Amino acid sequence: MATIISTADNAIGYLNTLYNASSTAPTSGEEDYIVWTSLFNIAINLWEMEDLWKELVVKLADAPDGTKTTTTGTYSYALPTLFSFPMSGFVWLGSGTSKTPYKVVKVQEKQLYENNSDRWCYFSNTTLEFNPNLTIPNAQTISYNYYKQATKIASGSTVFEMSDPMFAVYYALSELKKEEGDSSAAALATQKLNNMQDVNEMPAWYQQDSLLNQTDAGFGTGSGG
Repeated sequence: MATIISTADNAIGYLNTLYNASSTAPTSGEEDYIVWTSLFNIAINLWEMEDLWKELVVKLADAPDGTKTTTTGTYSYALPTLFSFPMSGFVWLGSGTSKTPYKVVKVQEKQLYENNSDRWCYFSNTTLEFNPNLTIPNAQTISYNYYKQATKIASGSTVFEMSDPMFAVYYALSELKKEEGDSSAAALATQKLNNMQDVNEMPAWYQQDSLLNQTDAGFGTGSGG
């Protein structure tokens, strides 16, 4: 059966078994617990920098903060705390089948649009800004996808976002055993990270993952561009 880890406390338990061969894991506030969770956070940082992870693409609706509804006369809305960059070409206002799209423009190009009344917006470092020449409807749901910063371990109940948290466990174990010259845990950590990358790049079932040939793309048939 595959090892199942969801929270930091789960990971502490597995690390304790691997490192101390003990059934009594350290608890919050103890020195080992503090060091081990710090090592988990270093592993999270390394994982976060290694790729663009599907797990970190989220919806505004699922964020714990960030402004999610509009107010008439307000053109600036707070982004979620862990917001990194947008993953949507449009921001939508409204809900259901009554959603209105607002084109996302680059912040450095917003001056090109400032004299029109088109539906556009842009993301700054901390806010979503709408074209001030528009009338923003009141109490409309704001929707967009964004790429977030990885959540760091703050307590034993913090949930890992990576698909295989055993990477963090083996990374921490490798650091704890570094002075012993034991590199087996480091090799396992690397394997776990590589496996996550493979899964991350894997296309969904029935999703085409090759270049279109001329017939599929419509070239030469009169139906393409």
